[in-house]
Amino acid sequence: MPSDLEARFRALSHRAPADVADSGPTEDSSIVEVIERAGFYHDQIAQSIVIPARDAHFLEPDKPLSPQTRRAVLPGGGRLYSHQALVYDHVQQGTNVVLATPTASGKTLAFVLPTLERLLADPQATALFLYPTKALAYDQLERLRELDQTLGGQLRPAVYDGDTPAAERAKIRANARIIISNPHGLHLYLGWHSSWESFLGNLSVVVIDEAHHYVGSLGASFQGLLWRLERLARHYHARPVIIAASGTIANPREHLQTLTNQAFVVVDDSGASQSERTILFWDCTRDPKTPPSTQAAYLTRHLIRMRRSVVVFSNTRAQAEYVAMAGSDRSHRILPYRSGYSAEMRRRVEHELRSGSIRGVSATSALELGVDIGSLDTVVLNGYPGSISSLWQRLGRAGRTDLDALGIVMVGGDPISRSLLANATELLERTPEHAIAASDDTDILTRHLLLAAAELPLEETSIEDGPGATAALSDLVNRDLLIKDGTTYRSTKQRPHLGTPFMEREASYEIHFQGTHDHRAVERISIRQALREAHKGAVFLHFGTPFRVQRVDSERREIVCIPETEGHHTQPALFRSLSQGRILEHLEPHPTLGIERIEALVVEQVTGYKEFDQQGRQVAKRKVTSPIISSPAEAVVLTCVDPIYLGIDPEDLFAGLHALEHALAKVLPLLTNGGTSDLASLTLRNGDAPSIVIYYLTKSHPSTMITKVIHNLHEALSLAEHLIAACSCASGCPFCVLDARCDDEVIDKGAALALSRLLGKISVGTALDSSGDEEG
Repeated sequence: MPSDLEARFRALSHRAPADVADSGPTEDSSIVEVIERAGFYHDQIAQSIVIPARDAHFLEPDKPLSPQTRRAVLPGGGRLYSHQALVYDHVQQGTNVVLATPTASGKTLAFVLPTLERLLADPQATALFLYPTKALAYDQLERLRELDQTLGGQLRPAVYDGDTPAAERAKIRANARIIISNPHGLHLYLGWHSSWESFLGNLSVVVIDEAHHYVGSLGASFQGLLWRLERLARHYHARPVIIAASGTIANPREHLQTLTNQAFVVVDDSGASQSERTILFWDCTRDPKTPPSTQAAYLTRHLIRMRRSVVVFSNTRAQAEYVAMAGSDRSHRILPYRSGYSAEMRRRVEHELRSGSIRGVSATSALELGVDIGSLDTVVLNGYPGSISSLWQRLGRAGRTDLDALGIVMVGGDPISRSLLANATELLERTPEHAIAASDDTDILTRHLLLAAAELPLEETSIEDGPGATAALSDLVNRDLLIKDGTTYRSTKQRPHLGTPFMEREASYEIHFQGTHDHRAVERISIRQALREAHKGAVFLHFGTPFRVQRVDSERREIVCIPETEGHHTQPALFRSLSQGRILEHLEPHPTLGIERIEALVVEQVTGYKEFDQQGRQVAKRKVTSPIISSPAEAVVLTCVDPIYLGIDPEDLFAGLHALEHALAKVLPLLTNGGTSDLASLTLRNGDAPSIVIYYLTKSHPSTMITKVIHNLHEALSLAEHLIAACSCASGCPFCVLDARCDDEVIDKGAALALSRLLGKISVGTALDSSGDEEG
């Protein structure tokens, strides 16, 4: 790191309370005892749960490995874990298999081994490895190149993506037997499938890594892509077997069958050994004067001083950057890792962690996926990640060393955190969430039907019967994008792939960093991120260094930043409103409460921001003028049409509903199995009939989440009542009816409690069952 950046790290890092010098636990003290002696410790370890070590379970495949394969992948007489042997057997029998074992269980070898055996048995055979990101693709390339060297260059693996030089592409298509790519690239390349005829005609194996990643609209797009790939492989007389590797999800078989429309067997019993794991639950509320992210920074630095290798996960980019900045000092660097960085910057962080030149990384979910980051023994979660699946994806990154694995889950004062803390053992034993692809998204289906017809004429008999496909084809014909010739559909355009992205991407801003001695690559962030994180006057953190936003050019979508020298940070005040559209469902569970499911348009604007110093004290509050952005949504609207009937003073109704909205926003994620960012809410004044609006910001299949809200509304109101009543504050606090993200401070805790008690008596489920088929 350049010297000027090191100086900034020293100047801007928080001065942590005294703690122990660099040392690990002694023979007479555990790591927990060493943490408890730290100067910043205030009895925050609320629970400690030990998961015993597990011995390895080995198994020999039914069909022995060829001598060449055994020498290449198991030098020195190594043995296969049971799950690796089972995957090998299934693939040898031509069966599609999904491997759903924990992180660090040897999944890569499990799918590389049968692939290698197939390619060595057939000198013409090829394999396609699909990864969700370029980083994972290049990480895998290095491993395959090492393997190929031991085999005398028989595999010739290569990455083929947008970064591949044009001069090398034809050579890779002609010579590589393993091509590694990503869905965004393959989506485009299939438009030129005649150039891939040899590779596709000999395609023997398709590997799908991180299959749990493909959910929602991304899953629907991936489903369309795999259908097109299988269609073209069949056209060139290939029938590849599919090997999928997934994180811990509840429905691996069903998920892969949805994505591929093919049958799968599941291997989910890991035979890998596992060191003892200690999971600590850290209660941030026991040190109320220190913000949770600052506690995470202090703790991470302390663990690094104990010579442990640490990744701390945060749920936002700003938190990840802050922990890296606040936790670093002149002797211990913590580097940030998140989306938005250039590939070169991320490779640098990965290399430094693998080489041991740094021991700490502060990351977002970008590091949940299986990039090889070396031997980690400790993971810190700066907040619950929102799902059991992500919890284990993150905790599972530790445990590949001789040291016992340590996981620390830091929780705050919100109801979700309190519930998790009260039921920590149940949390660790709970079944993970289902992975669900929005397979009925007609927009995505239409897109892939158009591209498929451009790749090869589309026969009606090759498309699964269903109203979605029929309507999509009719729409494409009506728009003159397809021509129907008997039972065949043909594209009117040659290769529409160039104008049809794999996923619709939000337009972005470019952030330019000025006033630094080192060259800073331009960062791109979405319009929504720019609105919240990089408005004029905001402090924007980039690679552990704070920058002050000087200028925002909305027309050119450019943002200019200069170094921030005081170490301050900012928090935006976000105005959000909603324009109601078509009514999809109308429910009448109670004379004084109207419940409607509607289409809507959500508008957002940053109206100002608060500025805080290094100690978390507010030093300024300013107004700003920023662009308005709008997004389509589906929403549930709760309207009080007769406050007198409820016994609530009309003057108090809005303030009570607004406070109740905040409480509902805290408890609903517990009931809908959604992350805290899946649902949003606001309260509209609407004259004498104010409304609580709970909405889901997505274009793809939003009704699933909104239906969950309606079905769970009665229980949510009861939980909200308990939350408000149990809180000991006088007029509202962040633990009950205040929300730091809300700029409107008009709330009434007493009215909210009265409303929750009255409305909690409503049986919404009965009303839904009787009117769920109504059309608005």
